[in-house]
Amino acid sequence: MSLTGIAFVLSYLYGLVRTFTTHPMWGLFVYIAVFYLHPPLRWWGKDLPDLRWSLTAAIVTLLALLGASRRSAEVSWTAYPVVKIVIAYVVWMWIQYPWANPEHMEGLILLSKYVALIYIIYRLVDSEKTLEDFALAHVLGCFYFGLLALDASGEGRLELIGGPGVNDSNTLGMHVTTGVFFAGSLILSQRGWKRWAVMAMVPVLANCVVQTESRGAFLGAVVGAFVYFLSSPRRHRGVIIGLGTVCVFVLLAYTPTTYWQRMGSIDRGLENVEERDKSAESRLVIIKAQWEMFKDHPLGLGFNSTAYLSRAYLDTEWLTAARNEDIESQGARASHNTLMSTLVDQGLPGIVLALAAIVAILRMASELNRSQLATDNNSVGLMRAAICSSLASIFVSGMFTNYLKAEVQLWMIALLVACVHITRQKTAVATASTMPGQARGTAVTSVANHKHRHNV
Repeated sequence: MSLTGIAFVLSYLYGLVRTFTTHPMWGLFVYIAVFYLHPPLRWWGKDLPDLRWSLTAAIVTLLALLGASRRSAEVSWTAYPVVKIVIAYVVWMWIQYPWANPEHMEGLILLSKYVALIYIIYRLVDSEKTLEDFALAHVLGCFYFGLLALDASGEGRLELIGGPGVNDSNTLGMHVTTGVFFAGSLILSQRGWKRWAVMAMVPVLANCVVQTESRGAFLGAVVGAFVYFLSSPRRHRGVIIGLGTVCVFVLLAYTPTTYWQRMGSIDRGLENVEERDKSAESRLVIIKAQWEMFKDHPLGLGFNSTAYLSRAYLDTEWLTAARNEDIESQGARASHNTLMSTLVDQGLPGIVLALAAIVAILRMASELNRSQLATDNNSVGLMRAAICSSLASIFVSGMFTNYLKAEVQLWMIALLVACVHITRQKTAVATASTMPGQARGTAVTSVANHKHRHNV
């Protein structure tokens, strides 16, 4: 076992012990660290035992949370519609099990874990400080991916760089783009070493996104940047425009020509049939096939059904070759659109729930944007901008890639719910401060009691 592997195991065990002895937030940080480090993919992790590192960290954190809970009348995580929708989606996946395809169990376990993860993040990210800490951990993880990208040898797009579910270039580009938005919020909201440290990480993050050469991530970043500007506190918008302009000029000056050539091929499939990009055209063909799959299976066939059914609905020219001589996967073609994946995998109930979740997220984002608190000009408002822009970026990127199992989107949903909860608490405090006499004292006491019950 290498020294790096030994250091990882010792740090991992230390973090889990602190989860019980100090605060469950330690467990969440361990989970995030394992997500990014992911020992099975690293040279130093080859000799480590397969202990399901992330799952173990999640279970330990959940047990620590449940053990510390007072089971009082706090604001439940299920009080938010989007959480109910996610739970209903997973329940429908369990209902599908009797007729689902053989790969369904993998997605079922994964999405069930994500439900528990939403609860963990909601319970632990309950203040400005914990929101900033989570953001910093996310940026550090993306920075690690960026360092791996710098060290990647050979030519072509980045593959097998990220952790679980982030091993392809499209998902990696989308994931690190969300880290760029949070890095921007930390630079604007923090002072001292944190600001300068994050500022030094940004070029590495941006380089990683460029190296992926993902057109979906590029479009997602453009839309996300626009949403970031609109949802950020007004006081910071002038600085955001200035920094954004500098970033654009730097990208234009230092980004390779091959990257812009690939980005310029986004609309080629719509303008010139003769020069149509094969990858872009295949997405349209797959979407047409997915619609036929849905009509034949309106209740869905479970997780990853597009690949499972692709041989029967796609011509040979659109099918991929076998990998590692795996005959079972020969000729399969995966989905390249998240909403169409939902339609095929979970059928009509799934797409209805997905659209309802989008509406619920938009309503929560709108509520946050309407907030006129004095604190809206500091980290809460900037973190709100990072969360909303990340969700917008993921949605747009998901029109070109299947992100049903992309964990970062569940992080963002959980953070959005947590941010709404934090903002409502601050609203209650601000409202209570304007009340006269006894009414103000009663309101402040109520808020204080709520925070005491909610904290661990």
